[in-house]
Amino acid sequence: MNYLKFFLANKKILFFGMMLVFFSSFGQTFVVSLYIPWFIEEFDISRSFFSGMYAVATLGSAATIIFVGKKIDHVPLKNFTLFVVFGIMLACLVAAFSIHLLMLFLAIYLLRFFGQGLLGHTAMTTMARYFKKARGKALSIAYLGFPLGEALFPVLVITLIIAIGWRQTFLLSAGLIFVVLLPLSVYLMKGFSSSRIVEDYVPSRDNPDREEDQPVWRQSKIIANPWFYLFAPTVFLVGFLQTALFFFQTFIAEYKGWAMEWMAGSITAYALASFSCAILAGPLIDKLSARRLFPFALLPLGAGVLVLSLFTHPGIAPLYWFLVGITGGVNGPITSALYAEVYGTRSLGAIRSIFTFVMVVSTAMGPVVYSFFLEREFTFDHIHLAVGAVVLLNMIFILIFGRKLWLRDSTN
Repeated sequence: MNYLKFFLANKKILFFGMMLVFFSSFGQTFVVSLYIPWFIEEFDISRSFFSGMYAVATLGSAATIIFVGKKIDHVPLKNFTLFVVFGIMLACLVAAFSIHLLMLFLAIYLLRFFGQGLLGHTAMTTMARYFKKARGKALSIAYLGFPLGEALFPVLVITLIIAIGWRQTFLLSAGLIFVVLLPLSVYLMKGFSSSRIVEDYVPSRDNPDREEDQPVWRQSKIIANPWFYLFAPTVFLVGFLQTALFFFQTFIAEYKGWAMEWMAGSITAYALASFSCAILAGPLIDKLSARRLFPFALLPLGAGVLVLSLFTHPGIAPLYWFLVGITGGVNGPITSALYAEVYGTRSLGAIRSIFTFVMVVSTAMGPVVYSFFLEREFTFDHIHLAVGAVVLLNMIFILIFGRKLWLRDSTN
């Protein structure tokens, strides 16, 4: 079944996933960071103070996701989705009416928790749980919400902030969620049943993919299992690096002697690579399996930071962003499919919440670790050479120990 037929056959649930991912942009660093100059001016704080507050709020949201994210395994999808949608709307309202630093901290926490965390978690868990044979295609389609958000939201948000102010932009964001995301979510979930999934595959009653036949994974068991330590470093590295690279993009441009406008325009290459590779990842996952693709998901990102560290010509900027965008496009669908392949779908909410915690922690640590080394007179080139080496070592680690784990499980 090709992409078009697959989408048309399952358009409601696929659009539901893509829409939740798209609206998660409200809590992503590439949108929240646009408000930083106005936060600093309004509350008379330094950039370093806000960076610390942002990191603490992000870590707090990560800790909360562990406990809340697993509820999607037990709460009806409609109820869980409504909770998340009202949560991101509340986050925007709290931000709009913040008159004290504590309110601003709460707003950042809520934006990160519901936006960066639960909206994407809900979408990707739903796609991985309800699709079996075409899981890769479903995850890839839902993931398209990320590059679409990266392409559209920064321009819209910065234009609105300049035109009407940052508080009014948050109010307008809350209104958009109420008028668009809320009713569309209710409509798209209306009458939804997993039996309506169409993917050229109808599981029999004796099929081992049935959720009731799968083991229950408690979060303590997930952390104690060797698979966690095989997957977690990659999840951490992707969030860590991508957040740091976006956070420090203007400083990297200054260090390299590139015009900031050129650096910002080159990010278009990231969006194009992310969008196209997300589409290509789906059929590859369905054909080869996420297990086979996973060891190589970080390779383009590692190549990108190595290119960035070794060359200074401005023409490197779009190539660097394109390579980073390849990993940005394939990593989400591959890892989401991987969890379902390895752990099954019965406890997928608990499983994804643990790895979402790792991802969110990494996004908090990225700017902090970069700042630590930069303040000690390490250059961006030094950092990126080291990062490239870590990525290569991680790939070797997965290839060696992943094979041993897969052989062990196949013989049990």
